[in-house]
Amino acid sequence: MKNVERVVVFSGLAFAIALGFGYRGVGTPAVANSATSASFVADGAKIATVDVLTVVERLASSDRYTPAREQKAKSLAAPIEQINKELDTLRQEITAIPDFQNNAEAQPKIQQFQQKSQNLETLRQTAQNELESFNVAQLQEAYKIAIDTTNAIAGTRGYTHVFASKPFESKMTSTNVNGVLQEMLARPIVRTNMADDLTDAVIKELKLENVKPLSAPGPAAPAPAPASAAPASETPEKK
Repeated sequence: MKNVERVVVFSGLAFAIALGFGYRGVGTPAVANSATSASFVADGAKIATVDVLTVVERLASSDRYTPAREQKAKSLAAPIEQINKELDTLRQEITAIPDFQNNAEAQPKIQQFQQKSQNLETLRQTAQNELESFNVAQLQEAYKIAIDTTNAIAGTRGYTHVFASKPFESKMTSTNVNGVLQEMLARPIVRTNMADDLTDAVIKELKLENVKPLSAPGPAAPAPAPASAAPASETPEKK
């Protein structure tokens, strides 16, 4: 999964979090009425924050999920690699036939080459979709673990409310407008006391202190076919 995919995956989580805080879109004022304001200062309320995105990212990068994800990608790539080898062999056989494009002897092999090329594209798309679903399931599970762990810690510390938000002071790293907007959405809380932030406690509870988040929550999809796999409308070019 490339960086742009990572932005899509995690920005979706950030957007859902923002909606939970009443985000109404650019240009629409968020007005707090007296009833809403009162709910935030109710007697006995104790508020904390947690950086859910960071916790989920570390979880997805940990040994809890990485080996299974890599194995899944490997198993999906195996049949694709096999077809690629078969296409390479066919290419060599076809191009070894004199004037193969006009030679009747080569036509069955050319048709076989074209059919395998079509099969390869179908297999690649199926593998891409299956790997995407696998990654989504892992992220959903990691998110639930992060929330459940946060709730358990908050309960023992007497917090009645926990808001999911990246620290407002944390550096934004995006270099494009869409990325910056998503990072803004990931920071709905603009003023808080870091003593009430549970992120480090959750990371410690899940034993993620030494986990270095990867650049993405999942590996890239199975590799595309090499140039030897010509589209069905084409025939192998002689080298």
